[in-house]
Amino acid sequence: MAIRGLLILGLIVACYGATVPFLEPRIVNGVDAKPGEIPYQISLQMKLSNFHFCGGSILNKNYVITAAHCVLTKSKNNIQVVAGTNYLNDEKSSIHNVKNIIIHENYSPSDSWKNDIALLEVVEPFSETKLISFINLPTSHDVINANDRAVISGWGRLWMNYNIHDSHICAYDPESPRGSCHGDSGGPLTVNGKLVGLVSWAKACALTDYPTVYTRVSEFKDWIKTHTEA
Repeated sequence: MAIRGLLILGLIVACYGATVPFLEPRIVNGVDAKPGEIPYQISLQMKLSNFHFCGGSILNKNYVITAAHCVLTKSKNNIQVVAGTNYLNDEKSSIHNVKNIIIHENYSPSDSWKNDIALLEVVEPFSETKLISFINLPTSHDVINANDRAVISGWGRLWMNYNIHDSHICAYDPESPRGSCHGDSGGPLTVNGKLVGLVSWAKACALTDYPTVYTRVSEFKDWIKTHTEA
């Protein structure tokens, strides 16, 4: 399966009541990304089966960022990070074992998956190449407008009347049924080349009247810094 990406959405300022974390795989109405086009995207897979269960992004040579619900029940010994490829189970991909799983201490799946963010420290550091690079985080000066164009990517397909928190951001395309779905969880939502969101939950896949809800990365910059620069 090829990575799907470059799916353009209109960001909206307010989210509507919706519901479901994503754990079923596919980008709806996306397009296949070219090799190296989304070099920060990774696949989280089970070691024994190579089963892809979530996405994520490379922060730096030692860390990957993803959604907490992706790894809440996972053991570091049973999962792996696959980078540097557009295709699942590509023999030329870069495979990294997981040294440590860091889930946000206030993650609350019972409260609309609040603080749905996690970090994975890898055993083997990432080396930047044409196919692997690090994602930039937003700064305090970045402004996201209601109709800015955004990009989501992943190999996946999702999970319904919950609260919307300041740590959430919403995006959808009111004109076309396209968006993230199950298996895209934890994957990136980028605007102007910066990671602004992590796929978290939605009412259903690629609706034109309800948005997908993403973890707002800018709300967690201090938390990320604390755990990656210690």
